[in-house]
Amino acid sequence: MPTLSLTVLPAKALKDGRNKVRIAIAHNSQTRYIVTDVVVGPKQWKNGQVVKRDDAAYLNTKLRKKLNEVQRAIDEVPYIEGLSCPELIDTITGARELKNRTLRSVFDEMQSVSTCKDYTKGCYQHMFNSITRHIPENTLVRKITPLMVLKYVKDRQADLCASSIQVHIRLLSKIINYCQQNGYTEFTILPTANCVKHTTAVRQNWLTPDQVRYIRDYQEGAKWCRKFCDLFMLSYYLGGINLIDLFKIDFRGLTTIKYVRTKTERCEKVNPFVEFDIPAEAFPIIARLTGADGKVHCFKHDNHRWAVKLATNFRRLTGIDGLTMYSARKSFAQHAFQLGISESVIDYILGHTLNAGGKSIIYAYIKVTPAMATEAIRKVLDFIHGNNNFD
Repeated sequence: MPTLSLTVLPAKALKDGRNKVRIAIAHNSQTRYIVTDVVVGPKQWKNGQVVKRDDAAYLNTKLRKKLNEVQRAIDEVPYIEGLSCPELIDTITGARELKNRTLRSVFDEMQSVSTCKDYTKGCYQHMFNSITRHIPENTLVRKITPLMVLKYVKDRQADLCASSIQVHIRLLSKIINYCQQNGYTEFTILPTANCVKHTTAVRQNWLTPDQVRYIRDYQEGAKWCRKFCDLFMLSYYLGGINLIDLFKIDFRGLTTIKYVRTKTERCEKVNPFVEFDIPAEAFPIIARLTGADGKVHCFKHDNHRWAVKLATNFRRLTGIDGLTMYSARKSFAQHAFQLGISESVIDYILGHTLNAGGKSIIYAYIKVTPAMATEAIRKVLDFIHGNNNFD
């Protein structure tokens, strides 16, 4: 077994004559050294201890602690007799470095190897910056405790909603799990466990059929009002398509659309594409909104941001409670469901992964087709053409 001792090497003296205290490790007939940050003068070291200094007791305690840390690291090394002394030094110093990773270093490493989209990485960066305003980025991950996380949750309750706090804690858990997988930490129970109540926030902002008809038939107000109504109804007519996907489609010569939903394009899916015939109601709006390149162009800059802004303005103007651009998607799904359309068909039209939430078994036996999606959309739109409402 290796033997450890504290020593100074006169041959390694600094220019001012002082010496750094070293931990000497003797193993397999070789001796190597680990340098500490304790520096002593020519007459301040005797018999392996600091002497003739006011802080001698403190420094000796500090050195003994470092010696014990190295000993514990050595005790954890398997097959130690098969290592040379230099290999042993490399092993224990490498292990110490792994155990002393900061939040910032781990997050940066995790981002560098991530296959997430740039937008998602940007969201992670924004959340990490928010977290490190309360938990410093130079905090050692192995030093994070449940108490620190609970204090963070309490501090953020004043300026963040419960779902936002939950997302932040999920990112912190992701960082800690990354450390666990790479051997940087050895938590038995993660410090983020049970720190927040995990709930699924569902935005119940779907509209009634009459409210959808009101938007469809709205002719008053400024030009932007009609533009918002067109955009809203086009999303509804195309099965609740998300704006980010709508703005990518080149409609020139199309009678059928076939697209990959951006949000789930990298997820494993039973049906990789969303495909159905474009309903007749959508063509006049497409003609009004598309440019020479066949794509929807509602605004000069940042279509999505301005569309969201118009939805807010239209809600204030008309008093339709809860109206957002997302209401078109939510409303289509709700109306389809209330008309008795199969959940599997609705999932297909919305571009869901179809393998989440315990649904994967049934999709091993059935397949939703574009014809079924076209028929379902037609059923919803025919209902909207009438004057009926749900009970």
